[in-house]
This record gives sequence, C-alpha cells and structure tokens, in this order.
Amino acid sequence: MKFRYRLMLSCLIMVILPVCLIVALGMFFFNTQRARFEVAYNRGLGGDVSAAAVSSICEMAGKVVSREIEVEPTRFRGTSRCEAYNDYLMNSMNCFLIVFDADRSYCGDSVSTEFINKLRMITKMDSVQYSSDEDIFYMLVNSDPDSQVESGRVFVATFADHDIPAFRNFIILFISCAILILFLTAILIITGFSKSILNPIRAVQKASRKVRDGDYDYELNIKDREFEPLCEDFNQMRLRLKESEKIKAEADRENQELISNIGHDLKTPLTAIKGYVEGLLDNIADTPEQRERYLNTILNKTNDMQRLIDELCFYSRIDTNRVIYHFLPIPVADFFRDFADETELDLTSRGMKLEFSCEVEDDVLVKADPEQLRRVVDNIIGNSVKYMDKPEGEGAVGIHLWADEKTVYTELRDNGPGISEDALPYIFDRFYRADAARNQNQAGSGIGLSIVQKIVEDHGGTVYATSKPGEGTTITIELAIYEEEEESEDEKDIDR
Repeated sequence: MKFRYRLMLSCLIMVILPVCLIVALGMFFFNTQRARFEVAYNRGLGGDVSAAAVSSICEMAGKVVSREIEVEPTRFRGTSRCEAYNDYLMNSMNCFLIVFDADRSYCGDSVSTEFINKLRMITKMDSVQYSSDEDIFYMLVNSDPDSQVESGRVFVATFADHDIPAFRNFIILFISCAILILFLTAILIITGFSKSILNPIRAVQKASRKVRDGDYDYELNIKDREFEPLCEDFNQMRLRLKESEKIKAEADRENQELISNIGHDLKTPLTAIKGYVEGLLDNIADTPEQRERYLNTILNKTNDMQRLIDELCFYSRIDTNRVIYHFLPIPVADFFRDFADETELDLTSRGMKLEFSCEVEDDVLVKADPEQLRRVVDNIIGNSVKYMDKPEGEGAVGIHLWADEKTVYTELRDNGPGISEDALPYIFDRFYRADAARNQNQAGSGIGLSIVQKIVEDHGGTVYATSKPGEGTTITIELAIYEEEEESEDEKDIDR
C-alpha cells in the first residue's frame, strides 16, 4: 500500500476508532452506573439527574433517618453519634444531618447562619422543601412533637448542585478511560505506521553501510511495493559500483603491468645503447667500420624506444577517444598495393619476403581514415617481423585481399612461430603478451594489437586471428564496402 493511502487510513483510524470505543465505553459505564444508582438509592433513573431526583434522594434519606429514630429515639443525642451517622449518610446518599436540641445544634455540612436560624423556627413540615438562597433541599424527619421532645428536631438536607457519588465516579472513570483509549490508539497507530517506514529505512541504511564497506554482493530486498523502485535502483547502483571497482582494479593491474613492461622494454635497449657508447668511449671500436656498426646499432635501439613511446602516447589518446578520424572513400586495392610496394623494400632489407595477392576490383571502396588504416597494417606486419623465428631469407609475410557483396576481407599472414591456443583469445587484450613473445627480448608494449582492434572497430569493422604453433599466424580484417549511391541518398534525405 502506498504511503499516501497508509497515511489517510491511519488518520481515519485515529479519528474513528477512539470515537467508537469511547461511545461503547460510555454506554457500558452508563448502564453499569445506573444499576449501581438504583441499588444505592433504591430508585431508577429514566434520564439525567434532575431536581426531582435530588428531592427524591433527600426524601429517601429522611425515611431512613426516621426509621432510626423509631428504633432508637435517642439515636441522635450527642455530637459524636450525630457525626458517625452523618458520615454514613454522606457516603451513601450524599445527604447530611441538621439536629436541633434544646440547648445545642449540630450541622453535618457548611451552611449559612441565616439558613440555620430559619430551620430553628420550623417545627412542622410534611414534605421536602427547597431553599433557593442556599440551593439546597431539606426536610424535617420527625414532625411529631413527642419525637422532637425526645430526639430533638432532626433535618436531612442535600445540596442541589452536589454530584451524586455514583455518577461522579462514573464521570471520573469514563474520562480516565477515554484518555487511555486516545493514548493507546495514538501509540498503536504511530507504532504501526512508523514500523512500515522505519524498518525499510533501516534496511536501506544497513545495505548502504555494506556497500560503503566494500560488500557489493549484499542485495537490498524489501517486501513492500512502495520500496520496490528504491530497491531496484539501489541494487543497480550496487552492481555498477561493483563493476566500477572491478574495472578500476583491472585498470590498476594493467597500469602496474604496463609500468613493468615499459621498465623491461626500455631497460633492454638502454642497456644496449649504454654498452655500445661505452665501447666507443673506450675505443673498443677502433676501426671506422666498427664505429659505424656501433652507431647504427645505437640509432636502431633509439628508434625502437621512440616507436615504443609513440605507441604508448597514441594508445593513451585512442583509449580516451581523443583520436580524430578523417574518413574518406578510398580504393582498397590501390591502398594495399601501394602499401605492399613500400613495405617490400623494408622486408627485403631484413631478409624477409612479401607476398601480395588481390582479388578485389579496383573500383571497390571502403570508408576509412587512410592514416589510421595504415597504422593498423603496420602494427600487424611489425609484430610479424618482430617475432619472426625463421632464418634469413625464409621468413615471409603475406597480404591477401578478397571481397563478397558487402565486405572486403584483408588477410595478413606470416610463417612465424605462431600463437598457442591458450594465448590466442587474449592477443587483442591490452598489455597482453604471450610468454614466447616476452622471451624474444623485443621492445614492445603489448598494446599494438589492442590499438588495431580499437581502430578497426571505430571503422565499423571486425578483426580476428587464427594461428597454428610452428606454422604462423593469420589476422583477418573485415571492412564494409562503401556504397556511394546510398551515401548520396542519405545526404539527399538530410537536405530534405
């Protein structure tokens, strides 16, 4: 149930429930107290307490006192006896005695002197009288002169504004119970409503502390429709934080591995450069030919270091999507043909052969950034040259192109050592290098193929590798054929 409906229901219960309970309690107490009134005064009440009822009570008390006088005429002789009976009369009927003797008087409650003097003059009275000055009902109990001589004149009186004891108790008890009902109802409603809010909040607080302390597997589960969106959002946040922590840990691991790789890859050429420089300084290379060979080696090692640094800088840019591509429709056959012509001279100088074959028509275009596409092919062939294990003159690199209706396929293969099946799925991962590659002591950061994959994917293509250990490796690049007519139609649609 939604909080809005819960709040409305709680307000209704807080209003209706106490009213119903108080009404039921009032009816119960009224019936109970009315029965007690009838027992106490030997008189039933048809409605509210009125002057007639109070007068009747006074008359009833007079009859009780009259019977006492008949039994014992000297019953009210003496103040102590009057006081004892007056207490009984006050407690049972809320009436009090006024007794006049020849030489004294007794009054069981506080009345005015004028009223006392008025009663002194009365010797005969047949019924209950009412004094508006005192707001009091009174009656002469013993109108018989003989009884007055023996017992004195005995009056019974009651104030009209006094509460009847039974109803006074009823009012006190009723008000107390009504307050208790209101208090308990409020506690019940507040407790129930607060639990429906505080318990989910405590659950969220506990889950937040778990996530704060790194426990990303703790799932928040609150069985309440109102909290279902919150639970879902919290768990999504938890999973994203978990993924972020995982990515961060992976990035930290890769950074540590990168630093280790860079340290290793820079240390090897630096050690070689240092050795050749020391050889030159110590005149170990004492002939022009040796000095030239030393200087060429130093130059090559410096170039390797420069390429490594350039590669790392470019990777930093491409990994943060800061590389700007300039896509152009290029003839794929001419592009790779020109590349093969340039690369063949370099491979020949290294004692390797280049094999080129193209089954793609000259008018087939792909939309690509020529500079970045060249970087892709350079990285792949550079790896083939770097890890070639064949003797001079036997190493070979091949470029083969073919196409179907929608895609151009470019195979770049070599006859090098190949890649094991265990390592093959990871060669495009950042900073990954197989053990065989590490043992070659070749300068490389392990990010060349990850750069290849990123650039190809940014071109909308795919790249994958196949390899057999000892026979070589083949890396295939797939790029979509560029349709100039479709592009023109898209531009027309934009112009519209």
